[in-house]
Amino acid sequence: MKQNNHSRQNRRFNNNNRNTRPAQTIYRNTCLDSSGPAGKLRGTPLQLNEKYTALAKDASTANDMILAEQYRQYADHYMRLQNLAIENENALRAQKEAQQAALAEEANTSSENTQTENDVPATEILEQPEATTEVVEAPEEAAINPEIK
Repeated sequence: MKQNNHSRQNRRFNNNNRNTRPAQTIYRNTCLDSSGPAGKLRGTPLQLNEKYTALAKDASTANDMILAEQYRQYADHYMRLQNLAIENENALRAQKEAQQAALAEEANTSSENTQTENDVPATEILEQPEATTEVVEAPEEAAINPEIK
C-alpha cells in the first residue's frame, strides 16, 4: 500500500510565507507591474498613472464610461502609490539628516572632551599680567663688609 504524502505536499504549498514577508518600500523610481484591463503594463507609479489617465480619456471619448471609470480607478491607485513614494523619500531624507546631525553633535562633544586641563583658552592667556623682571645689582663689597675700606 502506498503511503500518504499529504504532509510533504502541505509543506511545499504552505502559504504562511506570504503573511510574514515585509511590505516592499516604494520609491519614485520603483518599477511596478500592472495587470489591469489594458493588459500588462510596466513602469513607475507616475508612469502608470499617466498611462491609465490617458486610457481613461480615450475610453471616455469612445463613450465607454464603464471602462473609463475602471481606468480612472487604476490611475487613482497609482497616484496614491506615487504620493506614498514621495512620503517615503521625505522620511528617508529626514532620517539621514537626523543621523548626520547626531554624528556632528557627537563629533563636537568628543572634541570638547579631549581638551586637557593644561589647555588654556586664548582669552585667559591675554588676561594674565605680564611677568616683571627685576634686575638686582650685586652689592658693593664696601657695603657688605665695612672693614674693607
